[in-house]
Amino acid sequence: MTWLDHHRHSERHASEAEILAHRGEAATAQALYEKAAVAEVAALDSIGPDKPRTYGITAVSAVALYAKATRWSTAQVLAHRCLGSGLLPEFAWQQMEDLLDSIKLRQTGIDDEAQILVSARGGTIVTGGAPWDVVLPQMQRMVSLFQRTTEYIKNVPHRKRGMPSKDLERSYKPWIFQAMPGSYQFAVCLQQAKQLSMLDHDIRRETVVDRLFDILTVCATSPVERMSDVVPDPDYARTFLKLTRDLAPTGKGSFSSLDVQTASADHPITLNSEVRRSIGRALRNRRAPVPNRVEEEIHGVLRALHLNDDWIEVVAGRESLRIVGAGDEVDDRIGPMVNQTVLVHVARAGEKRTFIDIELDE
Repeated sequence: MTWLDHHRHSERHASEAEILAHRGEAATAQALYEKAAVAEVAALDSIGPDKPRTYGITAVSAVALYAKATRWSTAQVLAHRCLGSGLLPEFAWQQMEDLLDSIKLRQTGIDDEAQILVSARGGTIVTGGAPWDVVLPQMQRMVSLFQRTTEYIKNVPHRKRGMPSKDLERSYKPWIFQAMPGSYQFAVCLQQAKQLSMLDHDIRRETVVDRLFDILTVCATSPVERMSDVVPDPDYARTFLKLTRDLAPTGKGSFSSLDVQTASADHPITLNSEVRRSIGRALRNRRAPVPNRVEEEIHGVLRALHLNDDWIEVVAGRESLRIVGAGDEVDDRIGPMVNQTVLVHVARAGEKRTFIDIELDE
């Protein structure tokens, strides 16, 4: 049989596998991917050294097919064999190394389909670079959003204090990756444990990613009209709104917009200063009015907090102000604000200031 005969056999098996994979018949699809890989290796072995481009294309295809069949060790052995052959052209060499990196990640439970790509633009952002104090808080907020979404899907009671449970952290762990240059980008991927409990078997990583993207979309486009439909639980809804508002720029600081994209979405979500103001209005609409009190804003530095005792302390100018009623704020959001300049919304009656809301003030 010729290279073309083997390659056609491989293509036929791979096409059938794609159809089955889309139907959710993973085991049968993987078996067909393996047959396709075996046929592609036969095609590879029929190529002479005078056809390096054909060799490179076929080698990459064979390794990728073994990876789709989840035959990780076989894929890695074949990749190293091809890299050591001296026949791979430069383009195929790079693709093969990328495949090996991808295989290593997928062995740990990470897949490109289970990720959200975040891109910051404007202001101090340059291609491939950004100030650390801009990027690191955004990474932490995305991780918090992933964790909160997983808890929400699993019907975990809304968490005000502490970290997610150890079981959840082991089963669904967010990873941060450097993405391709273009503004400043990073990817947050969701690693899934190899062994899940019986209660977790129906919660796929892609489900968490897609649900989070839906929540972010509603927060960005219609937080007043649709938030209660997408997230009926008022505590979770408020936390999602606040975390999304924290992602959006103020319009007077280090960057002008933040794009959020997934593999399955047609278009990214753009978070900007107008989105931030829109979410602020939605949060105010959810708040019950406080009678006989005047609302005011305090600009200062958050110096201390004790949420279990229901207070925070803000230094405004030379004055240190104790603000009560902050116990409903979640600590994974407000904790990173300590020693940062903040804008605190309070209701004041005499000298008593009651907490309403807090956000960073650039």
